[in-house]
Amino acid sequence: MRTNSRCGLHQGPPRPAQPLRYMPARRSSPKPPKVADTKADLAALGFRVADSGPHTSKTLMLQELEALLAAIPADAPAKAYRAAIVEENVLGKRTLSTRKETATRLTALHGLDPSKPLFRVLRRLWAVDPAAHPQLALLNGLARDPLLLATTAQVMGVPQGELLQRSEMVAAVQGFSHDRLSAKVLDAVARNTASSWTQSGHLKGRVKKLRQPLNPHPVSLALAVWLGYASGKRGKALLTTPWATALDSSSSGLLELAQQAKRLGLLKLSHGAGVVSIDPSGLDPLHGGQQS
Repeated sequence: MRTNSRCGLHQGPPRPAQPLRYMPARRSSPKPPKVADTKADLAALGFRVADSGPHTSKTLMLQELEALLAAIPADAPAKAYRAAIVEENVLGKRTLSTRKETATRLTALHGLDPSKPLFRVLRRLWAVDPAAHPQLALLNGLARDPLLLATTAQVMGVPQGELLQRSEMVAAVQGFSHDRLSAKVLDAVARNTASSWTQSGHLKGRVKKLRQPLNPHPVSLALAVWLGYASGKRGKALLTTPWATALDSSSSGLLELAQQAKRLGLLKLSHGAGVVSIDPSGLDPLHGGQQS
């Protein structure tokens, strides 16, 4: 023991210096991701997440889309699409204002942006089977316009050969929009969406729309499954999404289409003992799709 000469207190050996300690900030339990994060992820993939959409004033614009994609190489940048419409007038519009409006509406409805996986997948499948173009355009539109998506259950619920009621289409859109749209706009959306479902082959008739059976294509099933996969669905759930439902087929019919798509090299598929595994992640020609 040694003695402090100033105060006479006995002291032990010197203690090593202790590091400063800070109380950690109190943390709450982990919170689940916010809905906005999911919406941002979907938007990054090429989905359009909004409260309204182009069908307030336009239809599926299938003819314009086919003409545009035929004129633009698949590896062209996004600005090439607008330039082709506005500057080169590949769609044959009469005025500059009409060309600009067409470019805006087509972009809103179909993306036209190769930096987004959805549009890259659409363009890849577009080149596989021209007969599937109407169905591919519809599926892409369902991912890009919530107003069109809101009418899916109504259209698919109409028995074959029966008349689609305009009032029921209006009600479907109104249920989605929660009275944000005026009666005039609701009527326009009902008319435009009915036209889009006619362009895709689900309906027939100019004024009175009759439900007719659809002949779905394997490439259409591939896009429907990719859309479901990108939105987080897996296994059998990929065959029950709105996009798969829009193909107007039974579960066994969709599974047969998946087998055909597998033979075309568009997706991976295995099933047995009630278990279905479908992986369309290789459809993206740039990054190999979304990983699980």
